[in-house]
Amino acid sequence: MMKRKLAKLLTGVLVLASSLAILTGCSGGTGYAVADNGKELEAGVDYVDGKELMCLADSREQAEAIAKQYNIELVEYSYGVATFHTDDNPNDVIALGKKLGYPELSLNGTVHAY
Repeated sequence: MMKRKLAKLLTGVLVLASSLAILTGCSGGTGYAVADNGKELEAGVDYVDGKELMCLADSREQAEAIAKQYNIELVEYSYGVATFHTDDNPNDVIALGKKLGYPELSLNGTVHAY
């Protein structure tokens, strides 16, 4: 019984994360965590250390291809959402991808309510 409840809770969290990715992520715009100048995060938003970038992907293979294209590390692929790590400035990686026409990445951020 407890395992079933935990599984439902985790599924709900993943569905919520996927929904947020769709609303804020890879299909246009600058993403919710990029400031107007494209170089700094908005006040109250921090990127997730170790999983700084994210994008929707149809498969793990597509996520691995995106990681190779950007020369970044695929950290996790789950339910259509790929998360990546980079040692470079995440905003610089996003800007380079836009310049080169790569699939668009967005910052994987946490928003703080004030």
